[in-house]
Amino acid sequence: MTPLSKDAGLRTGVNRRSTMSGFITKTAAGIAAAATLIGGLAIGASSAQAAATTSYDRTLGNAQFEAARTQNGLAKEMNYGSILHAWMWSFNTMKEHMAEIADAGYTSIQTSPISVIKGPMQGKKFTENWYYVYQPAGTSIGNSVVGSEDDLKAMTAEAHKYGIRVIVDAVINHFSSDWNAIESSWKNTSLFHTKSEGGCGDNGTAINYGNRWQVTHCHLLGLWDLNTENQEVGNRMQGFLKQAVADGVDGFRYDAAKHIELPDEFGTHSPYFDTILDNGAQYQYGEVLQGDAGLNVAAYPALFEKYSSNGGGNTASNYGGALRSALNSKNLNAGNLNSLQGQGVQDDQLVTWVESHDTYANSDRQSTGMTDWQIRMGWGVIGARAGGAPLFFNRPVGSGGTNAQFAEQSQLGDAGDDEWKSPEVKWVNKFRNAMEGNAEYLRNCQAENCLMVERYKSDGSNANDGVVVVNMDGDKNLSGLDTTLDDGTYTDQVNGGTITVANKKITAGSVKSGKVSVFVNIGTAPTPDPDPTPDPEPTPESTTTVYYPSTKFGADSTYLHWRFADGGTWTTAPGVKMTAACDGWVSTTIDNPDSKKIEFVFTNGSGQWDNKNGVSGQNYTATGASVVVTDNSGNYGTTAPCTV
Repeated sequence: MTPLSKDAGLRTGVNRRSTMSGFITKTAAGIAAAATLIGGLAIGASSAQAAATTSYDRTLGNAQFEAARTQNGLAKEMNYGSILHAWMWSFNTMKEHMAEIADAGYTSIQTSPISVIKGPMQGKKFTENWYYVYQPAGTSIGNSVVGSEDDLKAMTAEAHKYGIRVIVDAVINHFSSDWNAIESSWKNTSLFHTKSEGGCGDNGTAINYGNRWQVTHCHLLGLWDLNTENQEVGNRMQGFLKQAVADGVDGFRYDAAKHIELPDEFGTHSPYFDTILDNGAQYQYGEVLQGDAGLNVAAYPALFEKYSSNGGGNTASNYGGALRSALNSKNLNAGNLNSLQGQGVQDDQLVTWVESHDTYANSDRQSTGMTDWQIRMGWGVIGARAGGAPLFFNRPVGSGGTNAQFAEQSQLGDAGDDEWKSPEVKWVNKFRNAMEGNAEYLRNCQAENCLMVERYKSDGSNANDGVVVVNMDGDKNLSGLDTTLDDGTYTDQVNGGTITVANKKITAGSVKSGKVSVFVNIGTAPTPDPDPTPDPEPTPESTTTVYYPSTKFGADSTYLHWRFADGGTWTTAPGVKMTAACDGWVSTTIDNPDSKKIEFVFTNGSGQWDNKNGVSGQNYTATGASVVVTDNSGNYGTTAPCTV
């Protein structure tokens, strides 16, 4: 499908254009009754979901999922929406927090690796113990940190009830260094590179990162390096990934992806990526840390996107470093922070972060000393931007900043601290979701320690625009600043207060020192146009009227749940209540200026559904000014039985 973020022109002073990719449509499945839970809204599972063969089928192509996603206001595109890196959380812990995750505005959850592992060797403590999940012992699903395969299935089903998708961290480059710990089915040396063929000496601890052969063939840190040129290895790894998708997984993050050769990087063709990526996932991205000589950074996301319906990408490690430097110096210069530094990778093919588990947990501690306040400031920048899919790394409880790297106040399998759902982070996520598809403009506000990230449509409505202001030091009066926002008043959802815009100028409003302010009219009635012009009534040619027998569900209890069949958004369940048209008929009229085909089902709003052929998951499709449905065969008449 075409990621929405490719439709918007990204601006910092000048317009940019980005390319369009192919659009994929799928058949939507039936939906069950809705139930409101704490935080986000969950919608009950249907039997049709279990039969879905791809991630797309059971999410964006599934009416039940779409009803929950739209109700919770979550982004449509995985390559745009915020990702919660639930680092070292168990599947059960994720399941228990799903309502809060939806309420905090996350499109996706990223798990830790799910493969069978050796250990951990020191119980559930973090220190010198967390990394065992990144050293698989095979391709069976489940380990003592994240839980069992059944736990995974239960967690993904729960996520989908809330319109949330699940990304699994997949370690596909290497296995444990302990040969005796590796699953017996993998104990065949032909499935691994030899210890000597990389030519890097010292059992893989002296890799020359300017030598791509060494990077892709040495035993990284002594770990058994998979022979990725071997088709059997590719077939086995594809089977593992397909099983994860069958268990409800929607996407993958590929650990150490740059340590795997591209298909034709060397003299002999490597089938690995072309084999494993064809697995039914919706979104796939790789850990391709930038900076190596000879590394073709842009080739990896091109491969990942080729096999993913909702995009693919790389980690934006350079931008993360630049942002941390800016935060440490309180210098948020808009020009310096404009480019996401993808090195030929498109902005919508990047996963951005303030910090990752590597920058936090590794021995070099690149980001460990950053404070929670600095992380929130940084999230205000990357979370508000039009490009990238921002990933929020959840630190262990009481750890980092001025505290120990691992305070051991929580253990492997537990949720980390509460920063992932702090008001600033939550409202930046909600802002991001509401601005999906909008352009952006970055500018400083009075000083370089204050940055404004504006998102706008220029359609005359302040309901569709907004700005996040990251002010690291000193109160700022915003009055007099230029802006791209449409006229009106915007409310700061985090701190209270407003700004007023008139004629592309901020005429009133200020921000406090050390605060992230999210000025957007989400859940706040936008100020009306002082001289509104009413929309013209649609002409008969620009509508589609659906007629349905009132005897089926009753003249006052029939609903049409519909969307445009080219991938539009489903109505919120149970749909639009149909009204009496004439004796024996109810109807609903849909504005359809482009005469598009519509996709729809009928329901009584209490759990009974009328699907095409009476089969859950099969939907009616039709086009034209009048659509008259008399039975569930899928056939329909085009002559209106009466006039509404």
